Amino acid sequence: MYSIAILITWIATLLNLAFANPIVRKSLNPQLLKARSSLSAEAFAAAADTWATNVVFVGGSQTYGGWVPPDCSWYDLGNIECLGLPANAIGDCNDMTVNQIGVIAGYGPCSFVGNAGYSATLAGKAGDGYQTVGPPQNIMSATCCPT
Repeated sequence: MYSIAILITWIATLLNLAFANPIVRKSLNPQLLKARSSLSAEAFAAAADTWATNVVFVGGSQTYGGWVPPDCSWYDLGNIECLGLPANAIGDCNDMTVNQIGVIAGYGPCSFVGNAGYSATLAGKAGDGYQTVGPPQNIMSATCCPT
């Protein structure tokens, strides 16, 4: 009888701890997080002295731009940095899951290979827009070979 009472008390204590309210902690340094200045979509139409972009990826609500050298060589996108808007994040171009790809007019055709079997060649002509990547996946390598 004594062991049953201890077991019931132990279970009740654990349940009370499980349903306790979370502790809200304040930052030790409130100056640590600051708002960044926003970037516009024109950042992707960059000249050579700013963020050069010839390939644009869309993943969810995020847009990423990167530079694939137009020299007809295949590049591992893990070695190419992409700028993500609106978060202003910079990371490897093969790190994000994308569902659309676009090539800036005049830099195509560009070919892409994904990690789940996706492969496509985009002409990169004015007005082409984005091509859907299905299913959404990481794009692992690319080549751009303007004619």
